[in-house]
Amino acid sequence: MNVNGPTPSVSLGIELDRPSAIPIARQLEDQLTWLIATGALAAGDRLPSIRRFGAALGIHHHTVRQAYLALDGRGLITLRPGAAATVREFSSLRLARPRASTAMTAWGILIPAHTPFYSPFLRGIEQVAAAKRALTVISVTDNNQVKAKLQMQEMMAAGVRGIIAASLGKLEGDELGTNGPNAIPIVYCDQPLQEEESIVFDDAGAGYALAAHLAGDGHRRLSFMAPTLEYPNMAALHQGFVRAVDGDLIEAVDLLPCADFTVEAGEEAATAALSGGKPPRTIVTGGDELAIGVLASARKLGVRIPGDLALASYGAIAATGYVDPPITTVALPAHEMGILAARRLAARTAGAQAGSRTSLRTHLLVRASCGPHDWPDNGDMR
Repeated sequence: MNVNGPTPSVSLGIELDRPSAIPIARQLEDQLTWLIATGALAAGDRLPSIRRFGAALGIHHHTVRQAYLALDGRGLITLRPGAAATVREFSSLRLARPRASTAMTAWGILIPAHTPFYSPFLRGIEQVAAAKRALTVISVTDNNQVKAKLQMQEMMAAGVRGIIAASLGKLEGDELGTNGPNAIPIVYCDQPLQEEESIVFDDAGAGYALAAHLAGDGHRRLSFMAPTLEYPNMAALHQGFVRAVDGDLIEAVDLLPCADFTVEAGEEAATAALSGGKPPRTIVTGGDELAIGVLASARKLGVRIPGDLALASYGAIAATGYVDPPITTVALPAHEMGILAARRLAARTAGAQAGSRTSLRTHLLVRASCGPHDWPDNGDMR
């Protein structure tokens, strides 16, 4: 942003709430922090002079000076006598420096989407947050790693004391000040690649349990529906299937790609697969919404579940028990994960050291969608 050109750009879009109990200097500091954290003000940009900025905003220049000094003290700008205030290279660590010891405790929460699966997870967090008198700020990453990182940085700019990142979102140690007094604690949930301060489901165990149950019903080849194995939790689930292949429980697992984790994506992928020359006989989906989409596709195509197609899933949202037929699925302790994550974050913000990884056990809910079956014994079963 060029802040040295002609006004009205000199105000930088700052809006001050004069009747507010928050001091004007603090409002200005917070809004400039936000502009820096989001990249609207980049490294090397020069801020307006103190007097010019004060005149543009209709406030005393000493108020602007107070905000500039606070930003300089936090390492966000460089302020030198006789020179323009200049934005420094952005670092999340600088945002972590405390500004008010009496400020309300706020926690940032990242989830990939507003889906039924994350409702019990969030309820678990809120249960602990209420007891700790903490405010939760929830952001949705849309399964986008870049967006997740930006949201984490914005949360730090907003002054959260810690972050719970579910499925996506990671900041490096030098961004967090891992070994310093101003470290921002992060608890990672459902991120199998994270070792420290991480809570995961036993996805590999869930995949193996699914395969073992289906093998017991005579299913020897599985089609695994997921957008990609680049998602670590989907890769871990797939590892469980591979383990079942290695143990000779099943013959093979095929990847059945889909666009995302929605009902519509499940229906589209299933329609393409079931309309092909060698339709799958067994589909396991990486999310319950996908399985509901498979049911919709099968109904339209006249494919009987479980007579023609065995179906199982992962997640155990409530709807899976009310569709026809009810869907066999893996129940995940999402509420327990939320409670545990919030307790860990509360402990970390109180000064506790980071913990190691905790794996939560899952359990299989066996329902009508995966058997019995009446396939012809023609040796072409997939």
